[in-house]
Amino acid sequence: MTTADLTKSDWASLRENAVAAINTDNLPKAIELPALPHAVSEFVQKASDPNFDVKVLAAIVEKDSALTVELLKHVNSAAFSMRTPIRSVKDAILHIGINAAKTHLLAVGMRAATRAIKSRLINQRNFWNESLQRALFAREIARKMKLDMGLAFLGGLLQDYLLPVLTNYFDRDYISFLDNDAKDGRELVDWERERFGWDHASAGAWFASKWHFPDDLLCAIYYHHSLTFTLEDHGPEVFKLFPVALSGMLPDQMHQVTNGFHELIRVDHQCRAMALDEVCSLVDEEQMRLAEGYEIPNHLSFILKEARRVMTLR
Repeated sequence: MTTADLTKSDWASLRENAVAAINTDNLPKAIELPALPHAVSEFVQKASDPNFDVKVLAAIVEKDSALTVELLKHVNSAAFSMRTPIRSVKDAILHIGINAAKTHLLAVGMRAATRAIKSRLINQRNFWNESLQRALFAREIARKMKLDMGLAFLGGLLQDYLLPVLTNYFDRDYISFLDNDAKDGRELVDWERERFGWDHASAGAWFASKWHFPDDLLCAIYYHHSLTFTLEDHGPEVFKLFPVALSGMLPDQMHQVTNGFHELIRVDHQCRAMALDEVCSLVDEEQMRLAEGYEIPNHLSFILKEARRVMTLR
């Protein structure tokens, strides 16, 4: 992905460079976006103010009973090992911190928004499981490499959030990609740039800017197919996007990347801290618990084994 030269590596500068590089001329003007719950949008916007008031933020969440339940359930889960249950939204926000609260509410809101779309081309059940798989994979990589696990999880979860909308709007184009270009080994973002002048990563980042997404999350969406860029010496903030870019190599129903696991294996050989076998096993186990009883479309450990077998035959 073509990017402007960066003189700073802070999130605001990265976001500014990303948004400035997006070609919006051919973006659809009347696109039907998945609608974030109003409370989530309001919370994200108010929380971006450094002088935010926790009481005001709590009141925003409490206007939506489903969000209130989800946040309290999250805070009182085994992950936080609470001795005494937290019963108020204000205490929940104070306990996990504003960034973690924002991350969780965005994830909950986007899950509801994307599931509400009636996609002509994408199986929504599989799409959610694939997104969850990317999120878990990115989080495990971040854990191994001592990077930002929250950003990795949400970046993995939301990187493709706009694809169901775009494939509805341009259904004939994307069907042509699947029937022809994908079978010829063409990668989705390369085809999108040639066809539209933008790809789903840049389009997703552009619409995320209109939703006031946090700078780091917007950058994660924009750079999720820019693995090489995240490894170049652009500063420590860019490297935090590395787990998200790795998760973009995972297979999916849109055949976005050709032989993505071969690239993961190559990177794993160069970066032993990844521990790819262990990560795939952990993700498979975790997704079995979280996949809501549905069959997981792709078992990563099996795909890894098959990819290695194919590579040895070459």
